[in-house]
Amino acid sequence: MYQDPKRVRTKSTVYLDQYEADVITALANYLGVPKAEVMRQMMMKEAQEVLGVDLTALTDTIAASAG
Repeated sequence: MYQDPKRVRTKSTVYLDQYEADVITALANYLGVPKAEVMRQMMMKEAQEVLGVDLTALTDTIAASAG
């Protein structure tokens, strides 16, 4: 069904106050993408910075080895 079952997304809940939700909504509207995509990208970017890793290069490497 999926090439990599670990890439199947699972639901996560995040509680935001009205101001935070408004920022996410405004950014999603500006970019023309779903709010979930905006939040996922923001979380992954923050994780990369905190952990000091480049997940883009890692993903490219994994995709190249799988292809």
